[in-house]
Amino acid sequence: MSEESGQSIRKAYHPDLVILVVEDHMIFCKDIKHAVPQHHVVFARTVEDAKAKYEECIPDITFMDLDLPDGTGFELLDYIRAHEPEAYVVVLTGSKLREDVMTAQRKGAHGYIIKPFTKSKIEQTIEKYLGARENQMQFLITEAEKNRQNNPKDEGT
Repeated sequence: MSEESGQSIRKAYHPDLVILVVEDHMIFCKDIKHAVPQHHVVFARTVEDAKAKYEECIPDITFMDLDLPDGTGFELLDYIRAHEPEAYVVVLTGSKLREDVMTAQRKGAHGYIIKPFTKSKIEQTIEKYLGARENQMQFLITEAEKNRQNNPKDEGT
C-alpha cells in the first residue's frame, strides 16, 4: 500500500480529527483548543515549523494565520497544496482585505475566518469538513461498486 493511500485510509477511519493550527499568538491557539477538546490539536508558530508538523501529523484540517514571523500563510498554503492537493485548509486571520480573501480562494483554501472568531464558527467549519469527508467516502464507495459490477471476475477460471 502506498503512503498516500495509507494517509487516505487513516483520514477516512480515524475517529478523532487531527487539527493543525498555525498561529503565532497563543491566545488564539488556546481558543481553538478549547473549542475542540475532543480532537487532537497540534500547534505551529512559523511557516517552517508548520511544514515539519504537517508532514509529521498529516492533519485532517489545517487552520492557518496569514501573518507569520517567517513568512505568510499563502506560502504555507502553496506548500501544503503541492504535497496534498485535497488538503482541507482554512485561513484564520485578522485580515479583512478583499485581496487576501480572493487569494485564499484562488489558492484553494476551504474557508476564511476573520479573528476574533467564535467557538461556533470553528465547530461549523469542522462540521463542514466532516460533511465533505462523508460525501467523498460515499462517492468512493459508489465508484468501487460500479467498478466491481462492470468488471466481475470469472468464477470458472
